[in-house]
Amino acid sequence: MSVDGGEGGTGSAPLEFTNYIGTPLIEGLVFINKQLLKHNLKNQIKIIASGKAVDAFDVVKYLALGADAVGMARSFMLSLGCIQARECNLDTCPVGVATQDEDLVKALVVEKKNVRVKNYHSKTVVAIKEIIAALGLHSISELAPNHIFRRRKDEEVVSLDEVYYN
Repeated sequence: MSVDGGEGGTGSAPLEFTNYIGTPLIEGLVFINKQLLKHNLKNQIKIIASGKAVDAFDVVKYLALGADAVGMARSFMLSLGCIQARECNLDTCPVGVATQDEDLVKALVVEKKNVRVKNYHSKTVVAIKEIIAALGLHSISELAPNHIFRRRKDEEVVSLDEVYYN
């Protein structure tokens, strides 16, 4: 099951939709995860979280909140060369990432850009492993909401477990 937050997208949606329509990913992810746990379905249904995951911490945070996998479309598009021209829906992408126009596609030199994508992926995986190790864990399968903290007020720091599950 894919849980895709309302945090935007590739730029193909109208600005009002990308900024204001849809449930934020974290709230949607937590809701779905709670329902699957409540009905003893979590071991049968996997959750793919998607919505502005741009770095290793986002991946770790979403996994801790119940995701089994994380989609990272925007960040991979940026690593490929997307400049966020917001023309995805017009078929006029100036860097050739989101177009079928043969002349514009020529701007996307795969032989050069593929290295950037590979490096982004490799460094993200390494950073995820480093975060897991810094948490004192051996595997991402050990992650839980009580491993990640955030500031709720100036004087109060709480785990994501306290924020979303208690």
